[in-house]
Amino acid sequence: MSSTTQEKVTPIKNSRNKMTPDRMRYFGHLLGSMGDILHSRFLTKRPRPFIFSLMVTSKCNCNCDFCFWKYHKDNDDMTLAEIQRLMKEAKQEGYVDSILWGGEPLLRQDFAEICKQSHDLGWYTKMATNGYFLEQNPDFGKYTDIAFVSLDAIGAKHDEIRKMPGLYDRVVNGIEYHKKHSPKMRIYICCTVSAVNDFEQLKEVAKFCQDTDILLYFTVNKSNQDFHEWQGKDYLKKLELETDALAETFIKIKELKKAGYPIRNSDYFMDYIINKQNYYECHWPQVATVIYSNGDLLKCTDRKPFLNVRNRPFGEALRSKEFIEVANACKDCKLACVGNYALDVSGLWRFDWPAIKSLAQIAIT
Repeated sequence: MSSTTQEKVTPIKNSRNKMTPDRMRYFGHLLGSMGDILHSRFLTKRPRPFIFSLMVTSKCNCNCDFCFWKYHKDNDDMTLAEIQRLMKEAKQEGYVDSILWGGEPLLRQDFAEICKQSHDLGWYTKMATNGYFLEQNPDFGKYTDIAFVSLDAIGAKHDEIRKMPGLYDRVVNGIEYHKKHSPKMRIYICCTVSAVNDFEQLKEVAKFCQDTDILLYFTVNKSNQDFHEWQGKDYLKKLELETDALAETFIKIKELKKAGYPIRNSDYFMDYIINKQNYYECHWPQVATVIYSNGDLLKCTDRKPFLNVRNRPFGEALRSKEFIEVANACKDCKLACVGNYALDVSGLWRFDWPAIKSLAQIAIT
């Protein structure tokens, strides 16, 4: 038995992440999502996505080496009114969840209004941030169910990775602020596993989450895409861990989870990495509609736009030949985009029991 599994963690008494009536809303959304999957798979001839994934801005104050998006910034973000219109139309099409991200979404001074629109529609609202502006632009916490805050190492190492001096301290202070002022918002640390941090640094992040009663989710900087077309930025591949090293890292991460650290990655996903698999049948485009900040819909395979919803009815776009063909064509995936989420959701789509069991275990803890 490894030393990791021997270090059993004592659960925190009166954890802010215990089951509450507010959290039961999440189960309603899960059941609704399963219903949407059934409807989409068996009752209609077109995809019926139910997750509204919106990059609210491509702008960001950090300069992470492993970021795929920073070379495609623009100054043409949709206005608040345009986003609100899209959300209302998406609600009419059966969407039940939102994921709001960037860039850095808190650079938008109207970001709280975007979250409020999602909340008022009855959506389970999630957002992702690097954490720099958590205290400076905090009102989103009133309307958000889950905030994913990036943290890749403890202390100055995190600032180095994200190329933003003082970021770590602002993340810590911002988390403590929202634990006090946004008590209903669950906070996840989102830690990116790549060649720029090692397992000991990942373990320090897990210890930080345990000590501060925060949940932890590991994402993977791994893709089998060829990025040489991205203006010669193919060096992004050099920041990925090789398959063997990645598998070894997740063996240790899974041991941390068994030892009681608040890790919320599914065993289903971690086993995929540990077993060095490189293919799964992806159904993410049939479940989630990913919208770029200027209204473009992007293909998963190369992240190139194929449709724009800024100036056309959202329902019309969903019923278009272009959308249906792209959503149904994306099947052969190798963690090329949002692999963590896509892998889990694709398992649910296929009613794969290990995926259902693994995610249910996370939902009730």
